[in-house]
Amino acid sequence: MYFRQLKELTVTVSTAQRITDEDWTAYLEGTLAIAKGFGLAANVSLLCCVHAYPNARQRQMASDFMTRQYLREMERVAVLTESMLVRGAMTAFSWIRPKVGVRAFDTNEPREAFRWLREIGSFEEPLALEAWQEAKMKLSIRSSSLHPSPGPGAR
Repeated sequence: MYFRQLKELTVTVSTAQRITDEDWTAYLEGTLAIAKGFGLAANVSLLCCVHAYPNARQRQMASDFMTRQYLREMERVAVLTESMLVRGAMTAFSWIRPKVGVRAFDTNEPREAFRWLREIGSFEEPLALEAWQEAKMKLSIRSSSLHPSPGPGAR
């Protein structure tokens, strides 16, 4: 998993095949520690999950965690995905949580996603794009597709 906070923006990219409740709790606590270190809570986020997304229980865990920690909800979340199903789910999510602006973008549209987030979040777009490229490199994600690159010797 890759996580980075740039002022009011968080960038999260995951290549996990499965997200356990324990993994999710560790992620929530880790991101809170980073935000506290910055002294600034993020209000916009870019999320890309290559394989597994947080399930309904984990999304509720996140909501409960934010309430317990007195964190404000994200004002906007941009989801980068190749999946039409996930894009539809994001639309449904926005109906359930209307205060959270959620919009799905194709994985080839990170610039558009960051521009949309930048409308209300304070961060530098060039640094955000660098973080996106860094995440893809560190997680061995090919540029042309969001599927992880095959290992050595794979065809």
